[in-house]
Amino acid sequence: MPPDNKETNGSKYYKTDGVEPIDLYRDGGMLQDFALANIIKYAFRNRRGADRLSNKTVQDMNKVIHYAEIIKKMLE
Repeated sequence: MPPDNKETNGSKYYKTDGVEPIDLYRDGGMLQDFALANIIKYAFRNRRGADRLSNKTVQDMNKVIHYAEIIKKMLE
């Protein structure tokens, strides 16, 4: 899931008056910290090992990748 798709299209669930929270984090200079915190959150939820792998784990790992791609894009 490339960061551009998610950031451009967004999600109605998170919008408030048409504003995406991720845009606020970017404009406020907090996007990298936000992305790192989310990487930690999703990785931590799955810390107990491969015996607990499930469809939810795959979704969480895709989110880790998504937030890592956001940080990578910021650094390029």
